[in-house]
Amino acid sequence: MSLTSLLDSITNRQESRKRSKWSDYKSLVAAICDGKEPSADVVAQTLADNDTTLDELRHDVLLLERRRKLRAEMDAAPPLESEDRKLAKQIERAESELKKLVDEREAAMAPLYQRRHEIKQICKRATEAQRELRATCEDKELLEEYEATREHYYEAQTECDHLEKEIAQHQRWAVIDREKAEMAGVKAEVARYNRQADDYEAKIASFQEQLEPLSEHAADLHAMLADIESRFLVP
Repeated sequence: MSLTSLLDSITNRQESRKRSKWSDYKSLVAAICDGKEPSADVVAQTLADNDTTLDELRHDVLLLERRRKLRAEMDAAPPLESEDRKLAKQIERAESELKKLVDEREAAMAPLYQRRHEIKQICKRATEAQRELRATCEDKELLEEYEATREHYYEAQTECDHLEKEIAQHQRWAVIDREKAEMAGVKAEVARYNRQADDYEAKIASFQEQLEPLSEHAADLHAMLADIESRFLVP
């Protein structure tokens, strides 16, 4: 065998040996990733054969785990493409059906909205006409009757408001004095507070007696005003 052939043969064997050692290292990394626990001797020998440190082994294991996860994520997409196309078609059909329903509903609702708009316009003109009829009424007797009735109504209502305030105020005073009577330790004070509360309650009863017919009178006047206002609207 020539020297050249011998050297080539040695080189080939070295390359083969190098590839074999690298293959062992890759297998070691894969085994650790798989959760296996190779013996310390195997690890040490494989690291020595490949001139690799434990830190490099740890790096390669973590890298392989990450790459496996990335590959799993990559491989998850192709099987779903067919399902995605089916879903897209279903969504397209559903959207088309929804659009049809919306169009039909809008077509059905359009005359209703139109009619309601017309009614609002009619009501608006009616309100304006009522206001103008009221403003253009020149019947002196009717206007005088309205002003006199309105003045009586405001007087009656003002008196009702006054009586209601008096009733509310006297009710508060009566409650306060009843509470003071309960807390008082001296009989004379108890009697005094109760007597004051009795006076307040008597006044409340008197106010209520005055308020009832006055409220009825105010209600009658209010009804009369409404009747007069209705006559303003007669051409």
